[in-house]
Amino acid sequence: MSNRRLRSAGILFLIALLCLAGCGPGLTPDEKKYVQTHEEPGIAGFVKKLLSRYFFASSLSSRPDRVFRGHTSIVWCVEFSPGGRTLASGSADKDIIVWDAQTGVPVHTLRAHTEAVMRVAYSPDGTVLASGGKEPVIHLWDTGSGEHIGTLAGHAGWVVGLAFSPDGKRLASASSDRRVIVWDVERRRIEKVLEGHGDVVDAVAFSPDGRRLASGGDDRAVIVWDVQRGERVMTLEGHASFLKAVAYAPDGGTIASAGLDQKIILWDAATGRPIRTLVGQEGMIFCLAWSPDGRRIASGGDNLLIWDAASGEILKNIRSFYGIVNGVSFSPDGRHLATANYDQSVLLFDRVP
Repeated sequence: MSNRRLRSAGILFLIALLCLAGCGPGLTPDEKKYVQTHEEPGIAGFVKKLLSRYFFASSLSSRPDRVFRGHTSIVWCVEFSPGGRTLASGSADKDIIVWDAQTGVPVHTLRAHTEAVMRVAYSPDGTVLASGGKEPVIHLWDTGSGEHIGTLAGHAGWVVGLAFSPDGKRLASASSDRRVIVWDVERRRIEKVLEGHGDVVDAVAFSPDGRRLASGGDDRAVIVWDVQRGERVMTLEGHASFLKAVAYAPDGGTIASAGLDQKIILWDAATGRPIRTLVGQEGMIFCLAWSPDGRRIASGGDNLLIWDAASGEILKNIRSFYGIVNGVSFSPDGRHLATANYDQSVLLFDRVP
């Protein structure tokens, strides 16, 4: 091919790229900011930016349907209320915002924490919200009035994991002090102290019948406890790095665990044997959640994935322009998915497979 033809082909290619950029649906201000801060210099970066502008922005199914803004720093956690009408988010700005899930209007802003809020959890009846963070105290809130109704003190480090028992009588907390504490919620006192982890405990989850509790942490292990006796039942080992999330399937038959080794392991809850390993997350995994019907798993990190729990197939890969996904929660009907994001936002997706 002659030099003239090569030059002509190059010019036509650049014109095509410019047309592609012009006909694409465009980026939101947040998406533009993200692309600008991550773009590469030179021709390669220019081409990559144009392609990203078109292909990512034109994937409407990957865009959030609603963006809730009100926090002034990183949002670490989010959880739907049991009724699905509200959702609560906790942030490094020390605030908890309870949002109207439909409109995105703040219902309450809860302030009592002196440091970042890392975890929130609703009681099963939705009347109480528990919150923990970078301080050794758990705060309890009346969800109707937004009033602060009590504290639970017993940890010697950050409280980074929380879970109510299915009957709402107990609250489990995970901490950087390497302990799990099971609380009597009504009496506001410690019921059990579970010790066995060799490092920070990041996550806790009750089984659907409330008899067992799973905990995971930086020692790479999942420990399953008998709640009534306060004894270790078994230890699940298979991860190669810190664990950040643990969750029981709604039917109680499977435990899912995930962390910084970029994989989700599904375990038989009765025997502790691994059932399946889900691989495909781009980067570390910081959170996961089962859908209410137990058919899907959502996991978050550099991107948001929705998995078919039975086959391990990725149903949707959502590449976020809103930064790292720190928290994820399905609505009670399984039709919506909320995420807590590094860029100070809470996102809501309505088109969930």
